[in-house]
Amino acid sequence: MSTTGQIDWIAEHDRFLALAYQRAERAARRAFKPWHERKRDDAIAEMIGKVWATWVYNLEKGKDPVALLGPNIQFAILWVRYDRKIAGRGRNPDVYDYRAGMKRQILSGQGKASPTDRSNPDNSWIDWGLSRGDDPAETVAALEGAGMTWAAYAA
Repeated sequence: MSTTGQIDWIAEHDRFLALAYQRAERAARRAFKPWHERKRDDAIAEMIGKVWATWVYNLEKGKDPVALLGPNIQFAILWVRYDRKIAGRGRNPDVYDYRAGMKRQILSGQGKASPTDRSNPDNSWIDWGLSRGDDPAETVAALEGAGMTWAAYAA
């Protein structure tokens, strides 16, 4: 870092490559060795990218990134292991996350899915049968007899 407080990013990148890159790559290869080979290279690249990102964050906060290299490598491994991405959410949605907008399904013994939300016809506490006066045709006929339209009634 220069005396004016500006960070020389080219020098810091060279410092990262000299001090941290090999150590981070070795740790990533060891951590993701059991992973399937089609996912392994992406996980290693994502982990090294996260180590570089934490290196940059430490520099911006005025901390020494070399002193925090071990914890940052461990943090990056956990970051990738829990399917986090540097650039945002992963490609595969977390189906249990409310932001996914998905509904839970119950699978029958034959593998047929059925919804489990409260609008499910299998809920016994909701009366799904039409009782007297619930027929839409009768409602529209009564409204027309009173000189109203359905749009005026619904508004």
